[in-house]
Amino acid sequence: MSGIFLYEVREDKKDGHRFVEITGYDGKVADLVVPEFIRIEQLGVAGGDLPVEAIGNHAFSGRQDIETVSLPKTIRTLYGFTFHNCRNLRKITLFDSIDDYYDGVCRQCDSLTEIEITMTRGWFEVIRNFLSDNDKTLRFRIHMPGDGEPSAAEDAGQLRDGDDSGKSATALLTFPEYVYDFAENTMARTIQFSIAGSGMFYRECVDRRKIDYRGYDKLFEKGRIDGGEIAEDIAIGRLLFPVELDDGYRCQYEEYLHEHGASVLRRRVTGWDAGFACGEILKKLLAYRCGSAMSLFSADAIDDAIRLSSDMGLTEVTAILMEYSSAHTSLAPQRFEF
Repeated sequence: MSGIFLYEVREDKKDGHRFVEITGYDGKVADLVVPEFIRIEQLGVAGGDLPVEAIGNHAFSGRQDIETVSLPKTIRTLYGFTFHNCRNLRKITLFDSIDDYYDGVCRQCDSLTEIEITMTRGWFEVIRNFLSDNDKTLRFRIHMPGDGEPSAAEDAGQLRDGDDSGKSATALLTFPEYVYDFAENTMARTIQFSIAGSGMFYRECVDRRKIDYRGYDKLFEKGRIDGGEIAEDIAIGRLLFPVELDDGYRCQYEEYLHEHGASVLRRRVTGWDAGFACGEILKKLLAYRCGSAMSLFSADAIDDAIRLSSDMGLTEVTAILMEYSSAHTSLAPQRFEF
């Protein structure tokens, strides 16, 4: 970033401490990183550093240069329409430190698909707020620190329910979009409305203090109706990051991904240099083993992915897929010219 933040110094009404409210940014920036503290020389306080605790009304509204936003753990308030109409904003990284989330923070952010949040106090209300504010498909990577370090099994995405006690955990949840449909009944002189898409049902699984993972998993029959990328992403997220995942639901996700294996791999290959940690997800999918120690993918699905990556000139991806193919006796490796 080559510009400077615009701000105002505020005083907390409860205890009187001073803090900074960001009101804008002077200059162009693609990856906006909001600092935890800003030095205020004229205040004469020790060190001159004040915490950044708020982002002001319309602070970044309409900015088309911003693509990613990273907010510090000091942020407590997001005022109205903070990032409204930032059409190229695709990812927000933040903490669950938000106490006050005002209307329209991420409304009309058409490219926003990824939100990464670290939970330090178990305050899931901020997730609810983002989901209420945006009716598009949103993917959340939710980090929940524990008392210990992640185990190898957790890193591989293969912990059984209850095996992660005391360990840090990560959930990867996709919340599908939904659409309100209004129709006028002229005879009854009423307006009737319906909700299309499973997104509204999935959003109801998030409470202030928790996520109802079992309720989320029960909805997969509705998610399958949405189909395509949405259903695949739901299944991938739950299998690779299985927080509170029961074996019954695990099986339904495994079956779905096996059935749609060719599509899943093609998306990972074509999105290798973009998307939501696409390379990481591909490697985890290839390492995943079903309950019977079988792979998620058939030989035909792997062969199709190898051909595609080779045609696209993705040497690294092709090597990963061919190594995987040769390591499984049931998957006959093929040779491709570069």
